[in-house]
Amino acid sequence: MDRRLRAIPIALLLLGTAHAQSPDLRPLNDAFAGMVTFKMDKQARLVLDHYDQGNRFRQDVLRLEDLAPDAILFSAEEDGIVLKCLPDKAQCISKEIFKLDVVRLTSRVTIPRPPQDVEGSTSIQLLRDLVLSVQAVGEKSRDETPAKPTRRSAR
Repeated sequence: MDRRLRAIPIALLLLGTAHAQSPDLRPLNDAFAGMVTFKMDKQARLVLDHYDQGNRFRQDVLRLEDLAPDAILFSAEEDGIVLKCLPDKAQCISKEIFKLDVVRLTSRVTIPRPPQDVEGSTSIQLLRDLVLSVQAVGEKSRDETPAKPTRRSAR
């Protein structure tokens, strides 16, 4: 009997983690080829680790739901891809610069363009698809869970 009681919380935990799918980041990691690595943390935030000559120099952490997909653009001046927060989610990006030992909140961040992606179009599309897919899942779950109960008792 005692074993069955211990198995219930484990089964519930497995069901909960199976329901929350993590997005596939392999296409982004392949495209950026180690310059920037992408992973999801335990709080379902996207973590971008920036490398230069094999050393990690910066880490950006953000929620994909807070990014503006249409504002993911190529900046010729910075030779990189710009990510921006939604207008109502100002300073949604946490940027840690290891050399300076600082963490800053910002509404905009630039990531380096992969060398093979001359104008960043492939990388931009991968990032937009990722953001849109996560936002679509969030909207679907909000639509499925009504804010107020809709059932009324019959008299």
